Amino acid sequence: MQDKRAVQVAVIIVVTLVIVLVLYFTSTPSKDNFRPAPPKTSVTAEVPAIESRPPAVDINRSWPTPIAALARRAMSYEVLSSKIDTEAGRPQLRVVITSTYANSYEQYLGTAIKVARTMAINRDATVVHVILEPNKDLTGKGYQLADVVLYTDGKGDDGKSFNGVYWQASAVQVPYSPQQLQVASLWFQHLHEYQTANGKVDEAALTRYIAAQLHIPELAVQLPQPKRIPLKADNQLAD
Repeated sequence: MQDKRAVQVAVIIVVTLVIVLVLYFTSTPSKDNFRPAPPKTSVTAEVPAIESRPPAVDINRSWPTPIAALARRAMSYEVLSSKIDTEAGRPQLRVVITSTYANSYEQYLGTAIKVARTMAINRDATVVHVILEPNKDLTGKGYQLADVVLYTDGKGDDGKSFNGVYWQASAVQVPYSPQQLQVASLWFQHLHEYQTANGKVDEAALTRYIAAQLHIPELAVQLPQPKRIPLKADNQLAD
């Protein structure tokens, strides 16, 4: 009996040693675990020198109280064209609009001002030039109802140094009459038909044609005489 027990004890001891050894070797970290991890590579962008960084633009500084008040007079409008103009001293966003509802000096200015600020924010433009035309037919004919330029950096036309000029704006004070706009539209639509051999325009014949078309006296065939009044506004911040 003692020999049988001794054998059982020996077997138990051997099994226990085997289990311990297995656990030891399977839980011991390999040498690879102690190898240092390869360094992470990172791309560092070169930081431009302070003098070469573009100046920060605070759009609110171009929003003095008189300008903000006019913007509240803005009417609904339609964008006729929008493009970057590089011929105006420095690149600027040039936007041409029309509005059938604006009919006063304040509404002309307010509509163009609102468009300028909206475009400056949405298109991230430093300079925005907005032209309010009477209608699509008279675009570029010299009868602009309002002409507004916003310089969000306060550098005006110069564009090199701050001079506090955020806005240049003007608008006609007296709206064109519907008849004046009809006359002007017909005039430019048919101008080429009344050119003489020497390149001049037979204005008398064109006048008679327009008078007949509109059923008005020939003396009433008068093109509008635009006279835009400049807006003067200080740079005080809006309330």
